[in-house]
Amino acid sequence: MQDLIKQYNTTLRQLREAQKDAKEEDIKILTDMISDTSYSLEWMKKARRPGNRRGIERLAAYQRERTCDPLLMQRYFRSMDDNLYEWDNRQQEHAIGEWDKIRLEDALSLLTEREKEVYLMSRGYCLTYREIARYLNITCSTVQSMIERAEKKISRQVNESLFCNCG
Repeated sequence: MQDLIKQYNTTLRQLREAQKDAKEEDIKILTDMISDTSYSLEWMKKARRPGNRRGIERLAAYQRERTCDPLLMQRYFRSMDDNLYEWDNRQQEHAIGEWDKIRLEDALSLLTEREKEVYLMSRGYCLTYREIARYLNITCSTVQSMIERAEKKISRQVNESLFCNCG
C-alpha cells in the first residue's frame, strides 16, 4: 500500500507541474485529475471515505442497528399464506420456524394496517420507496415517514414484549 501511495504522490506532483504550463482548455481536465488523485490519496492514507467525520465503527446506534433481521423478515413474508399483490409471483416457502413467526407477528402487532403494508413492501419484498409510493398512490416522503414510525414501534415492542425477548 505504501508503494501505491508513493506512486500517487508522484503522479499528483506531475499533474500540478503540468497544470502550471497548461493551456486554458487543459486546465479544467488537469484540475479534475488532481482532485480525483487527492481524493484517492486521502482514502488510502486514512482508510475511510474522505469527508466523513467518523468511520463506520463510530456511527450512532440508530444508524448501524436494524430493528429486525432483514433476512428473517423476508423468510417470514415468503411463508405467509396470503398473496396480497398481483405483482407478487413468488412461491410460498416454509423457511421460518413457528417460534420466529410468533415473535415477528408480535413485533408487527402494534402497526396499523397501512403501516404494516408499507413496512412489508419495504422490508419483506425489498421494494424501493418510489415503487411503494407508486403502488399505493402516496408520496415518497410519506412512505419514508411511515417506515420510520413503524421501525420505532417495532423497536419499542421488541424491547418490551415477552415474546420478542424470549428465544
